[in-house]
Amino acid sequence: MSTVLRIPPGEAHVVRLFAVDEDHAAPCADEEILKALGAGPLKTEEIELFDLADLQAMTLSDYLTEGHGIAASEIAPMLGQVNGLRGRVLILPSRAFEGHAQEMRPRTPLRLIGRFSEDVAPVRFTTLPTGGAEGVITARANARPRGSGRLRLIAFSVLALLAVGLALAIGLAVKL
Repeated sequence: MSTVLRIPPGEAHVVRLFAVDEDHAAPCADEEILKALGAGPLKTEEIELFDLADLQAMTLSDYLTEGHGIAASEIAPMLGQVNGLRGRVLILPSRAFEGHAQEMRPRTPLRLIGRFSEDVAPVRFTTLPTGGAEGVITARANARPRGSGRLRLIAFSVLALLAVGLALAIGLAVKL
């Protein structure tokens, strides 16, 4: 029986970490690994699949905290497991789902390591400065008077009717 991961609609600020269990002598193709996620349509530009050796001296936990904004306190219980990974990993942020609900059934060669929430500061609204809201509003120099659009439409309609009438009169005069 495979694990089913249910992604709720509108999920945001969540990162899932997968280990890629593969033979280093015969690595899996990237497309095969993405297919092993068992997911519906994904925005693949948001998914990271890389060899941990590419991080050089940086640990995976540091990469997740600095690169994905995951709080160090959230990774702390799994620090040994996260930093003990070798080979390739797949990082799947919720942005890849583009707000759509999905059911994923990841399978070999992927192994789910953990689900982490990005540390997002709450939105704070400050009071707007009052200086801009004080004073008197004056009319702009190039502002049109109210109703000028309606007057233009009436004038255009009258001219159009005069043109049609003149065309009819000329047409009748030519026939005579």
